[in-house]
Formats: sequence, structure tokens, C-alpha cells
Amino acid sequence: MFSKVFPKNFLALSLFLLVSCSSCKKAKTEPLPEPTITLPTIVKPPAAQATEIGTGSGALVIKNESDKNFRIKPGTYSYFQFENISNCNIDAYDVKIEGGNVSLTNVNALSLNGLSIENSTYRAFNIYTNANDLVLKDITLNNIGDVAIVFHINKKYDGTPSSFSNNIQLINIKANNVGTFFASSGGHTNDGYSGLIKNFKMSGCAITNSPTLSNGVYLAAAEDYEFSNNIIDNVNSKQNNHNGIFHLIGNGKVFDNKCTNHQGNVVRAWLCSFTKEGSVEIYNNIVWNSTRYGAFELQVPPFLKAMDSFKPAVTAKVYNNTTGNLNTGLPKYFEGRLLDLYDTYGTVEVYNNLLFNNSDALTINKMSSDINTLIIKNSNNIYKSNAAEAVSDFTTFKSLVSGVGAIR
Repeated sequence: MFSKVFPKNFLALSLFLLVSCSSCKKAKTEPLPEPTITLPTIVKPPAAQATEIGTGSGALVIKNESDKNFRIKPGTYSYFQFENISNCNIDAYDVKIEGGNVSLTNVNALSLNGLSIENSTYRAFNIYTNANDLVLKDITLNNIGDVAIVFHINKKYDGTPSSFSNNIQLINIKANNVGTFFASSGGHTNDGYSGLIKNFKMSGCAITNSPTLSNGVYLAAAEDYEFSNNIIDNVNSKQNNHNGIFHLIGNGKVFDNKCTNHQGNVVRAWLCSFTKEGSVEIYNNIVWNSTRYGAFELQVPPFLKAMDSFKPAVTAKVYNNTTGNLNTGLPKYFEGRLLDLYDTYGTVEVYNNLLFNNSDALTINKMSSDINTLIIKNSNNIYKSNAAEAVSDFTTFKSLVSGVGAIR
């Protein structure tokens, strides 16, 4: 699956990163109740004046439309194809695609809202050619066999607006039993980079019950990304690879997310800058009960550093997160801690984080050198061996330590 959407060297790189020191120390755990998961609610908005399209079944094809408001006739469809669409809103509440997908080609200022896609053995969305100011909102995805949303656009960046994508938003999407949720094409080469997305946003989404998710989101080249208020639960139960729920190459912010009962780093941030100096911030997240790896990873892998086009991110900050019961699976490659820290070629700050119920009180798995990663702040990170001394409950995970942990 991954060879279809990821860089050619991605699988080899993942295998390389799995090689690490081995430790068989058993994690210190205690029986804990399952967290309560509240998924986002999809609310049908009041009917607006719009042109009704579709018949309620079959395929729906829309081409060469602009400055219009559409409403798709409720029903069950086989396939949607939208091409050369600009400045349009398409409401698809009470509309379902069964076993098919949506193709979006050359779309700008398009909002597609309310659609449900179920039981597709391949993909839910394929995005081609050009996409800017694209919003997918109030979408339900259920039983998607391959990558749910594939961003195929892979143009070489040359400084012009037409050479990158801007403002791609995934808002209030519920994904259940899916493969990788979103994957983009592109990445660095010695003479530049391709597939750049500026201002990617994923907010208010939920990914649940996905045993083969692997990377939840893979961004090959992203500037100023935002991941906020998302819920991840019960994913990667059948995976043992080194993945990231949010595997992000670039810079931006990850905050107010909740990830429980999972395998993989929640954030696997590979830091770099593109058109301007970038930074990474990871804060106010809740991470609980992983079978493999620490909560977050910061690094610049050797292949990326070797590229002539590589530019480091200036700073990385990890603060006010609540994490517990990490890396419980066996065999262990290293203990589960807040942060797996490799060379970043910038400064790193780690503070006000709450850790509980791990194998030890250490905050960082440090694989970095002092020359290539400068830790300028590592303070007020509190560890509690007993979860009852750290959080009030397993629904909100409210911190019992003032000023430390996720602030909600």
C-alpha cells in the first residue's frame, strides 16, 4: 500500500529506524479503566438555497463549475467525480457512497460537506492536479481498505503559488476501520522539494478501531501544519512497525489531541523549514496506553539531513502534555517515555509535562548529540508512578498537578 503514495525510500527508511537498542525490562503497569471516548457530532445545518444535483443513485459527475452552491439529492451513490471546480459549496448530508470513492481534480475554494463513504476496498478520496482552499467537512468514513484520502499532487516547488498547495482542511471527519487516514506525495531531493502543502489543518476529527492504520497522517512536505482537537482510539492493534499517528515532515503545531489504546508515536515530527524559518510545537495533548514507542518523536533522519535542499527548523517545544502507560509491549527496543529525541539541528525545550505509570521516571529517550541538538530547557516535568496521583479520571485525564500536564 505505502509504495503507492509514499517516497520510494520510505519503506527502507522505516526498516532502518527500527534498528535500535534492545531492552527486555518489563513495564510497570497497573489495571486501569478504559477511557471514555466522545466522538465529534455531525449536525446537518439548516437548508440553504442551493441547486440540487444527482438522482439519488449511480455516479455523479460535476465539471467546469464556479461560484455556485449545490445540494446533492439524498441517496446511495457509487462514485463522485468533481473536476475544474472553483468557489463552490457542495452539501451532501444524507448522502452515501457505497463501495466507491470521490475523485477531485483541479479544485479551488471547494467545500464538500456531510458525505458518508462506506465499505470501499480501495480509497475514499483521490485528489489530483491542483487543490487550494479545499475543505472536507462533516465526513464519515467506515471500512476503507486502503489509504482513505490520497493527495497525489506532487509539483516541484519553484516559488510561485502554482507550485504548492495551500489551505487543505479536514474538519470533523469520523473515520472508523480505515487504512492510513491521509497521505501526501512528494518530499526532498538534492535540487529542491515537491508536494509542498502550506497551512494543512486537521481539526475535530476522530480515527477509531483501525487495526492496520500504520501512519495515521503522512505529510511529505508541510509548512505551518495544525493538528488540533482530534481523537484517536484503538488503532494499530495489528501493527508492529515504527509509525507515527501524525507523521509530519516540516513544521507547525500539534495541540489539544487525545490518543488512547494505540501503537506508534502519536507525533513523529521530522523537522525542517521550507520557504521561511519554521518551528514545531507539541502541547496540551493526552497520550495513554501504547504498546510500542514513546509519546512523541523529534528528529531529522540522516537521509533528510544529507539533502542539499534541507533547511533546519529553528526551535521545537514540547510542553504541557499528559502521557502515561507507554510502550507496554514486548520485546522492548527502549523504554516508553514522553519524547524520543534524535538530532534536530536546532534548539529543543521540554517543560511542564506530566508522566505517569511508566517503567521509570525519565522524560527523554536521548539519541541526539549535544552538538546537533541543543536542549535549552528541560524543567518541571513531573512523574507519578501511580496514575491516581496524576490524573483525576480516565475520561478527561485532568491533571492533579497544578500547571503541569495538558490544560483543558
